[in-house]
Amino acid sequence: MEHSPRVIATVLALTGLCTATIAILGPGVGIVELGFENLALAIILVTLIICADFFEIDAPLASARVTVSVSAALCFAAAISLGPVLGAIVAGLGALIVEVIQRTALIKTIVNTTNYVFATFVGGYVYVSLADTAITPISSLENFGATLLAAAFMTLVNTGTISIVISQVLEQSPIQLWAANFRGAIFEHISLPTLGIMIPVLYQESIFALIIVVIPLLGPYLAFRSYRQVHEETRATLNVLADMLDRRDPYTAEHSQRVSDLVTRMLQNYPDITFDEFETITTAARVHDLGKVTTSDATLLKPGKLEPHEFEEMKRHSVDGSDILSNISIFNDVATIIRHHHERWDGKGYPDGISGQDIPVGSRLIAVADTYDAMTTDRPYRSALSHKVAVDEIRRNSGAQFEPRAVDAFMEAIAEYPEVHRQQVVQPANSAE
Repeated sequence: MEHSPRVIATVLALTGLCTATIAILGPGVGIVELGFENLALAIILVTLIICADFFEIDAPLASARVTVSVSAALCFAAAISLGPVLGAIVAGLGALIVEVIQRTALIKTIVNTTNYVFATFVGGYVYVSLADTAITPISSLENFGATLLAAAFMTLVNTGTISIVISQVLEQSPIQLWAANFRGAIFEHISLPTLGIMIPVLYQESIFALIIVVIPLLGPYLAFRSYRQVHEETRATLNVLADMLDRRDPYTAEHSQRVSDLVTRMLQNYPDITFDEFETITTAARVHDLGKVTTSDATLLKPGKLEPHEFEEMKRHSVDGSDILSNISIFNDVATIIRHHHERWDGKGYPDGISGQDIPVGSRLIAVADTYDAMTTDRPYRSALSHKVAVDEIRRNSGAQFEPRAVDAFMEAIAEYPEVHRQQVVQPANSAE
């Protein structure tokens, strides 16, 4: 995979900053002598870091691969046990070995290794600058406070470096990316390195006592894995439901996927959208018609136009879909977007009749994409409209039914979007538009 010059320049700048920081600050803290005991500890920590990284877990993001590992605790242990410089070497060596074994691309190898080295050195430097290194990290309140502060600095460097690099790949703000992906779990990220304080304490008792440290590290690992599994299984289930609903209504086969694809294109014209918002909106677009699971076949599959009471039943799908997802805490924002995807910019939509900026951004985008796909799909009361007619109709309703900015994003998204000649189907169906 080729990377842009901006990404390469960012990686080189971070590597240079890491090298300069260690070169300037490293001599001031000294280097721990590598005697037999310290050498044995270093080898053990490198081994544990390698093992931990081989069991890393993908964070639940659809647009980029970010992994979570419990190795932060081991790197922190290296920093406070062996000093900032030697600890950073241990952390970097562990990361490098993993990347080489996995045959990771060169630029990613540099990023990951630099990140381990930089974060570990900073954490260790803060600790030795504030703590009494003659005693263990838990022997005094001052040392414990230094431990927490060092873990916080290590976490900020770790997550900050990742955010800076990924932001250049995705062309988003690193601060927004960091806030979207790490701010909500910052306590968990800080608490993980602090588990590393057990290692120097146990090591003073016996080298074999380090085996015990594996037990508390299993807790965060299993928690991360369970969260990932639940998130992915929930997303997969919702996508299956969306596909099943599309198949239930022959006239809208693959409708949800097409709307999601078009919304994703439109979001490229929203550089101010955070990474978290991007994930939320694209998820909502994929399952925006989930509430139709509660719509009766008599209404959903009725040939011809709907009666007023049937149309009211159809209109319930946005509320019902929102109610279904509101029971899943990680999809609360998705539920809000789904509830309002049939609102109008002028306030004449449903279910709540809100208008303008009160309508969630995701709902405004889905409204345009949903309408376009509905117009270019055959209905029992009309044939599919042409691409040009549908686009002209959306443009005509800009500022009334649709937000002007959403319409502009739509126009940009379909600039090279070819007119699709959809196949005619025999069984008719209806849709609330």
